[in-house]
Amino acid sequence: MEMSMKLITAGPGSGKTQRLASDIQDRLDEGVSPYMIMATTFTREAAREIAERLGGEVSIRTVHGLGYWLIRLARRVRGEVVPRVISEEKAMAVMERAAKELDVKFIEPRRAMDDMARIRERGGRLETLHPQVQHVIERYFEILSSENLMDFTGILDEARKELADPDLQAFLQGQHLFVDEGQDISPVTEWPILEVLMKGSCEFVMFASPSQQIYGFRGACWEKLCSLFPEDLTIETMNQNHRSTPEIIRAASPLAGPDADTMVPVKESLGIPVLAVDVMNPEMEADFVGRQIAEWLDQGIEAKEIAVLARVHSMLNIIQMALRMRNIPFQIVGGRKSLFHREEAQAVLGYLRLALDPMDDTVLESVIDYPPCGIGTRTRNELRRDGYLTWDHLFGALAHPNKFRKQVISRIHRILDLREYFEEVVRSGLPLMQAIARIIELSEIPTYLNSEGDFQATIALNDLLKLSVEFPSLNRFIEYLDAEVRRPREVEGVQLSTLHASKGREFCGVIIPGFQDGVIPLDGSELQEEQNLAFVGMTRAKYRLVLTLNRSLPPSRFLSKLPVQVALWPPH
Repeated sequence: MEMSMKLITAGPGSGKTQRLASDIQDRLDEGVSPYMIMATTFTREAAREIAERLGGEVSIRTVHGLGYWLIRLARRVRGEVVPRVISEEKAMAVMERAAKELDVKFIEPRRAMDDMARIRERGGRLETLHPQVQHVIERYFEILSSENLMDFTGILDEARKELADPDLQAFLQGQHLFVDEGQDISPVTEWPILEVLMKGSCEFVMFASPSQQIYGFRGACWEKLCSLFPEDLTIETMNQNHRSTPEIIRAASPLAGPDADTMVPVKESLGIPVLAVDVMNPEMEADFVGRQIAEWLDQGIEAKEIAVLARVHSMLNIIQMALRMRNIPFQIVGGRKSLFHREEAQAVLGYLRLALDPMDDTVLESVIDYPPCGIGTRTRNELRRDGYLTWDHLFGALAHPNKFRKQVISRIHRILDLREYFEEVVRSGLPLMQAIARIIELSEIPTYLNSEGDFQATIALNDLLKLSVEFPSLNRFIEYLDAEVRRPREVEGVQLSTLHASKGREFCGVIIPGFQDGVIPLDGSELQEEQNLAFVGMTRAKYRLVLTLNRSLPPSRFLSKLPVQVALWPPH
């Protein structure tokens, strides 16, 4: 079976995410089983958003998450142990160990890691590297293999190998496959996986915006990817922009490619021009940013609806100082959240309470679908009806398994097994920190986070684990953790972000500092991708957009293309 591919080019603000979720919901309404729908997107946050729109009924994964699912599927059928995915920090430790074992004196492990990443992500050959670097990398892979470990890129390597199995291909036939953020798919490491799935699918739809390709440094290349698409490809364009005012769209369009340079604004004009503000030096630029934000706040715009988007993270330091001077609250996007406000911490709390009291009904809502396994709002309602989820509901489902998907019954059995495993851990007499580490490991939360590449969340889990050393008992640690999870969150403030981290978000007002050569575009970076990045940043704005520059560097070469109103500050 081979199905034609449909490509939907969808520029910023076109309603792409809504369309993707709507198309999947249509398949569910037509009676397609959630098991027969696959969907991938670029980040775990985007996957969560789409899954929530679908009530959690369909598993939305990153491509790495999909790869790890395929590996688990194949290995478990063969009765083999699934490799453990290691963090970037652990991978570096393995590379350092490899260099030390070979007594290599003139090769830095970090350089070997970078060379290896370049070869794997861009399809190069190991033989092109220095012989000693080759030997270190070969030893690195030997160590991973001998200890049944897998690094992040290795997920895709192993998934491609597993998909060569005709039996696995046959099992996966007939899927409805939806791919989000296609412009950031690597033609070398990710497309070969999707291509195999496409050839056996009954529907294959990719959403992409080439004008927003900003991850070339990770191997994405739209031109090369397009050369691999089937000849009978059909294309649909979504060119309406529901996000930004006509002034913002007109200002950003000169930076867009053919997929987005004819965006049609849906919103009416507010008569607010896009500004490019020229100031004397970086300090005055930061001061202007603070003044502009204060003005927007006075106009009634909420702080969380204002964003400062910088090309590099270090540029935000001086902005933070300017905001502190005005007592304006702010948040660092992509910075480490409070340990206790992460969903992983709340799930860990649920599992620990389950270990302490195996009959505690109140934990079920927090653990039934974490790690995510497709038990969403609809399934929970089927299980619990109008009340809270209880053990009686789960036992009732087991008594009538034909009323529920196999996935649900399997998850219930897994939770019951965990109760027994946790009870053994509690009775084992292990030191508290070791016991909690074992409970977290059995929950499979670390495996899920590493397979999705969310190493920041893994670090947060480790930090949480370290806190337990201060407590005399599991009960006392749970009391402490419960109090912290319930503590009110910090006041939301102005969003400080890099341009990369702003992808997929939108704000009422956006300021982009450093709109000058050497910064935007950044020295040494690929020019087209820098233009895409500037386009992404400008199209995050809904109503107000201000670009700022200072005279430490010439104005950005992109600025001359843009129909913006240039102003000096302070005004003469």
